[in-house]
Amino acid sequence: MSFDRRETFRRATASLEQGEYGAAVHHLWTLLTRSHLIEEEFRGYLKELGRAYQGLGRTRAVSTILAHLGSLEAAERTSEHATDLARISVMRGDARGAAKHFQAAGWLGHAALQLETANDMRAARVLWEELSEDTRLRSNFYIQGLVRYNLSRACASLGDSAAARKHSVQAMHLLEEAADGFESAGQRERAFDCYQVLLTLGRKGAFENLAEGYLGCIRILAEDKLRYFVLQYYEDFQELALKRKEYHAAATLFREAADFARRQDLPYASWYRLRAGETQVIAAEHLLAEGAPHEMAENAYAAAIDAYNEVGAYAKVRDIYGALAKLDLGEKRSNRYSRLQRRLADVRDEVGDVQGFPEYLRVDAAYPEIWRLDVIEWEQGGDAAETMGEVLLDEKWPEFTRRRALLCRLLQLGAGDPPYDAKTLIAIANQLGRTEIYVALGPLEHLAKHQDASVRAACQAAVRSLYFKRSFVMIAQGLGDPDETVQREALEAVGTLSFRHAFDPLQRIFRSSNRANVRERALRSIAKIPSVEAIELLIEAFRQGDERERKVVHELLRRHEHSQTSELVRREMESTLDPKLRQAFESMLIGR
Repeated sequence: MSFDRRETFRRATASLEQGEYGAAVHHLWTLLTRSHLIEEEFRGYLKELGRAYQGLGRTRAVSTILAHLGSLEAAERTSEHATDLARISVMRGDARGAAKHFQAAGWLGHAALQLETANDMRAARVLWEELSEDTRLRSNFYIQGLVRYNLSRACASLGDSAAARKHSVQAMHLLEEAADGFESAGQRERAFDCYQVLLTLGRKGAFENLAEGYLGCIRILAEDKLRYFVLQYYEDFQELALKRKEYHAAATLFREAADFARRQDLPYASWYRLRAGETQVIAAEHLLAEGAPHEMAENAYAAAIDAYNEVGAYAKVRDIYGALAKLDLGEKRSNRYSRLQRRLADVRDEVGDVQGFPEYLRVDAAYPEIWRLDVIEWEQGGDAAETMGEVLLDEKWPEFTRRRALLCRLLQLGAGDPPYDAKTLIAIANQLGRTEIYVALGPLEHLAKHQDASVRAACQAAVRSLYFKRSFVMIAQGLGDPDETVQREALEAVGTLSFRHAFDPLQRIFRSSNRANVRERALRSIAKIPSVEAIELLIEAFRQGDERERKVVHELLRRHEHSQTSELVRREMESTLDPKLRQAFESMLIGR
């Protein structure tokens, strides 16, 4: 039987007239969750849902609907909940009012951020100081580090450089400790967040902080096989090093980027070697201008010669020998450099094609404001309604995402006060998955620890729609869950979440599991990732796997669509000494 929208709405309004508010909610919810509703129709259903919730006494849900429909005064009269009033103030553009209500709710981070929006940095500093002393943060080095960083920023804006420096150093130590803890626990994604804040600290602080942050990010990105992100971070760090006249560090970074590009078979190695040479020349000239010993400049010029020689830029090498001959290095060395300069007089350059890292490969949102976003998430404490309330305030989200966030919030608020039964929590988990946004992970991770296995299983089913590396933290927990249903849903998530950034968590699942079905599902997902690293792992699995695993990988490689698959398989076939393996690889190539 086809769905009759008019008949369903008629039943909803009839239920409202008869005071059967629960039935009305059911019918209206069926209408609101239909796709492709025009705005006028959606708002009409919302108004009726508000009437139904009013009849059930669900005032927070009613207030949310009124606020979404633009009736802010009515929304404010309807709910007395502090966070609801805070968000209504935000919608009015009243940041100070929002801060007052968030503070009343005990959300000092939210309140401080609103005061910063109102440019009241003195009051914001007081709240950050109070939050930094919160006993809940004693063992949470990550959030404590973020709070200290926010406090240092507030102090700096007030001109209190001594306090800003003090809190910045504290934040640095806390985040370093948090990063170590995350990496030890196998949560590299969260360690990466720590390094992101450290490099932000270093942008206006010590170069050592900048270096630690960038090099930590680069290391994790390289381990995750995200090679274009690696080069983007190298490029950004190189630019900052040059601006600070850290020429030796910049030249080292250009050389490391060249080595990385060469190992990854990317066409940018020569460009980076040329930049390394140029930077060493600048370093030498800077040393001479500063009155440093000529031997120090000689070392920098020598490093530039090495870089230029590697790419065949002999004209530049000749020029450097000329510069070296003019240094006060003694007659014997000066004569030697003059002879080398003359020897290269007729040597032609052999540089060839040189390509720099293209702008189109850069990602605009490479450095999110984690120090704000993760404090907000921590204070929300995994509450789905509060998390989605924050989404509703952010106009960067498209309309369909905000609708799904609204429905998720209403689903929880419409169920009344906690604790909620398993059926309600399962519905909330499902709706969180439908939002398809990163912030849904916080509430899902909270629900995934519920004592009821059916709720945990629903979380694993919901996470299949959230294509983020962090999703695999929850999936890994689900794979080790004592309940078979939860394990099964987590296994389905492994098979569903296949995207480029998923390679590292998928290969970690493959390598760490001793269950054949988990390893196979991970391999099948990895095979969908269009990268050389994915092909190489499949080849490795074929060489080292048992008979069943080899059979699976044989078929995956035979059907793999990446342009370099045949070449990599052929290279492996030619290098192996095992006749059976050679025959198997040959069979793959014939099949392709």
